Amino acid sequence: MKHSKRFYRDYSGISSTAFNVKIDTSDLFIRADKDLHDEAYEALKTARTELEDYITKHDEFLHSLDPVTMHGDEGEISAIMCRASASAGVGPMAAVAGAIAEAVGRELLNYSEEVIVENGGDLWMKLVKPAVIGIYVNNIYFKDNIGIKINPDETPCGVCTSTSKLGHSLSFGRADSVTIIAETGALADAVATAVCNMVQTADDIGNGLEFGMKIPGVKGCLVIFRDKLGALGNIALSPIE
Repeated sequence: MKHSKRFYRDYSGISSTAFNVKIDTSDLFIRADKDLHDEAYEALKTARTELEDYITKHDEFLHSLDPVTMHGDEGEISAIMCRASASAGVGPMAAVAGAIAEAVGRELLNYSEEVIVENGGDLWMKLVKPAVIGIYVNNIYFKDNIGIKINPDETPCGVCTSTSKLGHSLSFGRADSVTIIAETGALADAVATAVCNMVQTADDIGNGLEFGMKIPGVKGCLVIFRDKLGALGNIALSPIE
């Protein structure tokens, strides 16, 4: 993914230093107070190693489309993913991008007051100034002009988007875009997947929104289906300039 197509835009003096960190399939775009590439790389390597070791012992964690039983030997990131998937009713890997973004972001808070980590369009952030998250929607009605304003007092939080139209993630729904704001990256990612799976027609938007907002820790839900947009919770729409 080119950085020009990343899923957020600057707003009101956001952190000025941007850098990219990649290991295998994890390709992170990060903004912080300074270049923390080496620290981010080590945090990403630690998170991936822990997760890969757990999957080696419990391969159902990788393949299941439903929540899995916890075995008691989970590391921090696999446990977070298990809990998020159980809340949303999806498989644990539905939470992986948000969970990894948060794991790296929290480590970088030891070195930077403000951190934004994007992992394939899924974000975790701790802000000191407001930001607008640009939601890329691949349809003619909302393409490139939908943003959500996030204020510092709403962070840290995860902001994750699931879509049936873009990317390689498995989706059983037909929504153009489902964006969830939640207390953690893993929860935002898992719930975005669950709500996107529910939306087959425009008539499903309301049920999807209500389902998402009933999950503890979810702060806001936005669903786009063709020319229809629905939102519940703490969603402050803002134009993309």
